[in-house]
Amino acid sequence: MFCDDGYKKAIQKIENAKRFNQCCCPGPTGPTGPSGGPTGATGPMGPTGPTGATGPTGPAGSAGTLGATGPTGATGATGATGPTGATGPTGATGATSTPTLTIGTVSTGAPGTNASATISGTSPNFILDLTIPQGITGPTGATGVTGPTGATGVTGPTGATGATGVTGPTGVTERLFKSSNSIIIDSS
Repeated sequence: MFCDDGYKKAIQKIENAKRFNQCCCPGPTGPTGPSGGPTGATGPMGPTGPTGATGPTGPAGSAGTLGATGPTGATGATGATGPTGATGPTGATGATSTPTLTIGTVSTGAPGTNASATISGTSPNFILDLTIPQGITGPTGATGVTGPTGATGVTGPTGATGATGVTGPTGVTERLFKSSNSIIIDSS
């Protein structure tokens, strides 16, 4: 019987033993020698064996002092929305009131601006203020038809007498002559 279970490995060991003059397998155990001889020196420590199976958990020790609180962890993901709850009972009917809307101020805004409306007041009385922009000036219209001539006004007072004019040149002296059937004017 060989030291190793594999036949090929046993043959290899025999070959190695022959090469180094060593025996692969020990011979049969000899008879026990007389006891009482001196104890030999302790041999070197063998290699560490494999780790054994974990033993059972021992009893819990006494509670230690409470450690410092660690930092707050990150917020977890939002959970799924829960089912809709049952519909609650109908509330009591409120007081009936009819809202009123009163026009407050109406202002004219600048041309080109937007119209605006503001509602103020408290329920049920509300006030509506409006701002309406002024329209852009349109083009000049066509000239209208001339109206009828008005009635003649009252004659004004006589004006002051003007200054005396320059004396004109002396005129030609004329003499009249009577002929038998005609009058002759002589301007010589």
